[in-house]
Amino acid sequence: MLFLSTAVAILAALVLADLALSAAVIRRLRETETKLIEMTSPPASGLPLGATMPEFVSPDGQVASADLAGSPTLIGFFSAGCRHCPAQAEKLADRAEETANNGVRVISFLTVAEGLTDELGPTLRKAGVLVMDDSPSAVMAALQVQGTPSFVLFGADGRLAARSHDLSEVLGSR
Repeated sequence: MLFLSTAVAILAALVLADLALSAAVIRRLRETETKLIEMTSPPASGLPLGATMPEFVSPDGQVASADLAGSPTLIGFFSAGCRHCPAQAEKLADRAEETANNGVRVISFLTVAEGLTDELGPTLRKAGVLVMDDSPSAVMAALQVQGTPSFVLFGADGRLAARSHDLSEVLGSR
């Protein structure tokens, strides 16, 4: 009987120790997850909502901010080799008719660096005007876009209405 009581006491102690260690591991995992989310989330940057569209001209001279006045304009930025760009380009192409029916002009900027293939061009051409460049453009700098894919939506008044890395978030605001 003494042996059984001792075994139960030891087992209870081991179970309590296991619970304490499990709680510590779970707490550490949650802390690590929070830090990871902070590290991988893009910083809140770019033009503030309500900002006026800055002046710019595309590298090929095809698009200028002055030409966009008076109508809502969605500008998308993509790059060849970008992991998330193909899915966002498909979303943009799929919503091309909807955006056109809403009077929104769509312009896509595609950066294709040397050695990469232009696989997104045909998809982006379905959505609207496509401007291609071999390096991040001055337009990205003017609009304070720091990564791809990125979208900025300007209203007919020329003010920034929405911005995001996800097209659904930008067009969902309309």
